[in-house]
Amino acid sequence: MFDVCVIGHVVRDINTIGGAEYDPRPGGAAYYSTMVYTRLGLRTAVLTKVSGNDEPQLLGEPRAAGVKVFNRPTERTTTFRNFYAPDNADVRIQRVDSRADRLTVADMPKIRARVWQIGPLTDQDIDPAIIVHCARRGDAVAMDVQGLTRCIVAGEVRASEPWRGAGYLRDVDVLKADEDEILIYTGCCTICEAAAKVRRAGVGEVLITCGSRGSIVFADGDPLEIDAVSPRRVVDATGCGDTYLAAYMVRRMTGADLRECGSFASAAASLNIENLGAFRGSAREIAERRIGLEHAAARQSAESMQDQPFSTVEPPPGRRLPRDN
Repeated sequence: MFDVCVIGHVVRDINTIGGAEYDPRPGGAAYYSTMVYTRLGLRTAVLTKVSGNDEPQLLGEPRAAGVKVFNRPTERTTTFRNFYAPDNADVRIQRVDSRADRLTVADMPKIRARVWQIGPLTDQDIDPAIIVHCARRGDAVAMDVQGLTRCIVAGEVRASEPWRGAGYLRDVDVLKADEDEILIYTGCCTICEAAAKVRRAGVGEVLITCGSRGSIVFADGDPLEIDAVSPRRVVDATGCGDTYLAAYMVRRMTGADLRECGSFASAAASLNIENLGAFRGSAREIAERRIGLEHAAARQSAESMQDQPFSTVEPPPGRRLPRDN
């Protein structure tokens, strides 16, 4: 039994930041989120497709960290080129050099997981029937909508048709998007309208990230505005959204309230942006980073958090996630 299994392509990322091109490195939600889960002590698996030639470089780090990797055959590895403006890490231009084969239900490992995180990077990466497959097992499903907003045309990343795969949203417990993606996906004019539309489709919790301006959690009751945690330096913003979703789910599985989950996720993303590559922090470092924002609550959290695994909470009957306290 795993705490979480992430489904998506681990990709080869070639990042250009401020005009400087960096060596290829692992990327994609299946890499960034997986590393958050395992570094915070959860029993973690990942389902992906990486070519045999690229497997040592792209999957070596997760395996060394203790992740159970289910790598299915493919001739090609997905390769993204990410171009960041030197003065604004929130702005990114992307191209795709190659694409791995689609992940389908036939690729699913015969395992159980408390949470399945679905991380498509384009609208053709993952068969949406996988969402139903996971939900029918009674497990929670979290998903980043990013890939459903993007199609690839001659290597260029373009916006896909709105509301793609919306029929599967009823099986998604937590959906994450940034402020632009949620408007593209829903075809709505405002974030509040978009979140309401997604929730009417059946999603329990909608997470909207707004870059350096923080994030918003939509669930029952009024929207919760979550302050951003300013990084001490900006090195690489790639994977911050994936880090946010994974960190949110880590706390969500403990039964923490939604504001606590969002604040924890915001601090994790702040730590991630300070270095190249995946999250390399700890629960204690996340709590300490929050002290400047939340003072007493964060200090108490920091004092109670050692570098040890989180204890997840079993959801009550009829629910796939614990109630938020």
